[in-house]
Amino acid sequence: MTGTYAEYFVASPDMLFHLPENMTFHQGAGLGTPFMTAYSNIVIHGAVKFGDIVLINGASGGVGLFAIEIANALGCKVIGVAGHETGLSLISQKGAIAISYKDPDFVKKVKVAAGPKGVDFILETTAKNVPKDVEILGKFGRVCLIGAPSHETVDFDMVLMKELTIKGTQATSVTPEQYRIMKAGLDKALEEGSINPIVEKVYTIDQIAQAHNDLMAPRSTAGKLILDLS
Repeated sequence: MTGTYAEYFVASPDMLFHLPENMTFHQGAGLGTPFMTAYSNIVIHGAVKFGDIVLINGASGGVGLFAIEIANALGCKVIGVAGHETGLSLISQKGAIAISYKDPDFVKKVKVAAGPKGVDFILETTAKNVPKDVEILGKFGRVCLIGAPSHETVDFDMVLMKELTIKGTQATSVTPEQYRIMKAGLDKALEEGSINPIVEKVYTIDQIAQAHNDLMAPRSTAGKLILDLS
């Protein structure tokens, strides 16, 4: 079946996961795609490892918050980027260094936080930031771009000199083996309690239009918007 606005749907057993007793169904509803997107980009595409310095753009959103938790669990130093105080506070609570992209000294502050070797990996939510990412990354740095394509000019001399990797990814384009790895990562994170989904707001079925308006409108992102059809 297609669509998601249903009380019941048919699923293959390998698409299901056990919801811990200390997690609500609203939190569980915000797990699947955001966690899988963060995990696939950090672990599979980004090959992030212990000790890496990781920068997460859009870090106060659903994907970004999971990315912080995943990188923390791997033993990385994490820098989270957002543009409002609520999001920056949430990033700090998750154990990352919070920096506002609105700060006129943004690049300088990221470089100071990263240290001499620079950032190893960036999870990027919008292509317009890629030229700045190239400046921030250290030698052999990687960028995974997960959204908002645009036409930007990139300093390819710097890409060559630093031997950088810039990769675009789609959450829906995963192989069975990649899904198995992602599912195992989710099961492990739930078992260990290393992730805690943040729900920003819950909508009822008669508030669907408002939910879509809130999703598309410029807003201070701080977790997931959840639609409750029960």
